Amino acid sequence: MENEPEVPVTQNEPVVEIPEIKEVALSAEEIADLRHKAEVSSQNFERAKKAEQEAKELRESLALLDTAPSIMDEEKVRTIEGELAEVKSKLARTEVIEQYPVLKETWSDFESFRNSEDNKGMSIKTAAKAFLTEKGLLDPVRKGLEKPTGGDRAPISSGMTSDEAKKLRETDYKKYMDLLKKGLINVA
Repeated sequence: MENEPEVPVTQNEPVVEIPEIKEVALSAEEIADLRHKAEVSSQNFERAKKAEQEAKELRESLALLDTAPSIMDEEKVRTIEGELAEVKSKLARTEVIEQYPVLKETWSDFESFRNSEDNKGMSIKTAAKAFLTEKGLLDPVRKGLEKPTGGDRAPISSGMTSDEAKKLRETDYKKYMDLLKKGLINVA
C-alpha cells in the first residue's frame, strides 16, 4: 500500500444493476394486438391534443371578448336603445294626435304640462286626457235640457197679474178654474 492514492470514502452508494435484456418471442397475434393498442393510443393522443388546442383557442377568444370590444358593444347597445326610445316616443305622439287632433295645435303647452312635477311619470295617453280635460278641450260642453220644439206659437197672455189671479183663486175658485182650463190665465 505504498504508493496507492487514497480515495476518499463516501457513503455507500447503491449500485444499480442493469438486467440483461432477453429476447422475447411474440406470436403474430400478440404483435397485431400490440400494434392495435399503439394505434388506438396514438389516436387518443391526437384527440387529446386537438381538444387541448380547441380549449386554448376558446380561452383566447373569451379573453378577447372580455376586453375592448365589449365596451364598443355596450356603446352600440346604448345608441340602439336610444334610437328605439326615440322611435317609440314618435309613434306614441302620432297615436295621441290621431286620437285627439286638438293636441296638434297645443303640443308645446302639452309638453310643458307633461314635464311639470305633478305630471311626471304619466303615460302619454293619460297625460293627454288629463291635459284636455283640464283645458276644457276634451268634450263639448253639455248645455243641459233640450230646446223646446213647440213651434213659433207664443203663449197667450191672460191680461191678469199674478196678484189678480191669486185674488180670483181665493174668492171665486170656479171661475178661476174655468179661465185656467180655457188658457186665459198664465200660470208661471
